[in-house]
Amino acid sequence: MGPNIGQRVATLLAQSGAAVACVDRDAQTAKECSELAAREGVDTLAIAGDVSSAGALHSLDVAVMAPVFVEDELAGWVGNAIHQVDMGAMSPGRAPLAVDAYQEGINIRGLKLVREGVIDQQIFQLFSDNVRMPRYQNMDLRAQISANLAAGAKLESLIEKYGLDAYRESCEISLDLAEQSARERIRNLPDGHYEREEFLDYDHAYRLRATLDVDGDTLRFDLSGTDPQSRTFINSAEPCTVANMHNILACQLFPDLDVNEGTFRAIDITIPPGTLLSAQFPVPTSGASTLAGWKAQQLALGLISQAVMGSDQEFRAQAQWGWAFTEASWSGRDREQRWFSMKGDSTMHGGGARRHADGIDVANIAGSTNTALPSVESYELRYPVLYRSRGIVPDSEGAGEFRGGFAGEWTRVLYGVGEANDLTCCIGRDYGAAGVEGGNPASVVIERGSDVWEKLADHVPSFDELSGESELLPQQPKALHNSLRNVDVIHVTGMGGGGFGVPTERAREAVLSDVAQGLVSPERAASVYGLD
Repeated sequence: MGPNIGQRVATLLAQSGAAVACVDRDAQTAKECSELAAREGVDTLAIAGDVSSAGALHSLDVAVMAPVFVEDELAGWVGNAIHQVDMGAMSPGRAPLAVDAYQEGINIRGLKLVREGVIDQQIFQLFSDNVRMPRYQNMDLRAQISANLAAGAKLESLIEKYGLDAYRESCEISLDLAEQSARERIRNLPDGHYEREEFLDYDHAYRLRATLDVDGDTLRFDLSGTDPQSRTFINSAEPCTVANMHNILACQLFPDLDVNEGTFRAIDITIPPGTLLSAQFPVPTSGASTLAGWKAQQLALGLISQAVMGSDQEFRAQAQWGWAFTEASWSGRDREQRWFSMKGDSTMHGGGARRHADGIDVANIAGSTNTALPSVESYELRYPVLYRSRGIVPDSEGAGEFRGGFAGEWTRVLYGVGEANDLTCCIGRDYGAAGVEGGNPASVVIERGSDVWEKLADHVPSFDELSGESELLPQQPKALHNSLRNVDVIHVTGMGGGGFGVPTERAREAVLSDVAQGLVSPERAASVYGLD
């Protein structure tokens, strides 16, 4: 496995291009990619970066789709999408200072990558020549092609066993049953109109708005009123916004149902073009899936939580999850003079409290299917860094009868090299996770010129013990090139989840348990939860 340890998703589509079996929010990518491939008659298609026409979530996503033929008839499509570590932008990975899509790396609308079973080396080389880590990224792209070959062979075997007509019929039945079960679930909700707004802080504060009308067996979302698109990387194109909202619906309202494209026949989403949630090319979008896209998730979660209250689905209501984007992006040369680029654990956030349960601690974002963290040792083996700490932040939960999840924190410093380039930012510093009482906002602090190595000679110091010049990093990086030295220590704190219900009504035993584990301080237990 290369450096890409993020999303890896797979999708099976019917002959029509409808997603029959899918995982995570990239089903929308797969659907739109297959439609493009079908129009252009391509064999095996690679799509990356062109979020407006090809359906990628953001410019770092690469989707590879392949048709499956049985006796010269198109039976369906198999595909997968991954988040590549780099696409040759003005800065490694995402491009937080980009002002248009051309600064975010190579834009690929759709290319025929495999011809008659053979990789087109010219196309492959075009990709390789435009990314910063070709050795690893070439392996990732080859793995995507191989995954499709394996999936296609299994689908062919299935059709050989049951017949093409039976397979096609089963696809249509699966889609129809998914729609039927979704509409039955929606009919359990009372008809009503609900409103929600969110804020996103970057170069300034942006407002995002949405409404939801529950109308019989249909949900109608309208994202009108959201601020216009920005000349920064925070924008989300419509496919990314729709995919993120579908993801929340699948996880919050339909987690026990079979979810495929049929499910979303019961969902109507209106997004006026030219806003933060329906950005038009060529505005930048490399932060889409983790910024405005995440906000689309929060809008959906908040609206659904309102809609289920007072129904037999009330247990699905949740406070807001931590959502901040704490990108600690370092790049440079390691001890062997090999170029490296690393990020960090940018999603150590607490889950929102549920109607009758606490939120999940260090849970990633709402709707995530990837809550695992690479081990500290794997980072230290691969990159010239030393971690001083990684753990849970006490008192970071949003208080409530049911508390939000606690946030995580970590501290690291360069090791074995003198300096690197730093492009760190902290988006979400001004807006914590909403709830009856919200979780703490995220933060990124650098202690510049610290005495970390002197302290380490004696013991492992806490971040507060270090002497140096403290700098709270802004939401937007100051410049493209910022020097980081091996005496500069970074401390990243995630965002706690929001609480649900009145804090003083929390069970005494639950408060005592959190205090005993060191998660809640005695002072907070007394002042917030009323523990005497």
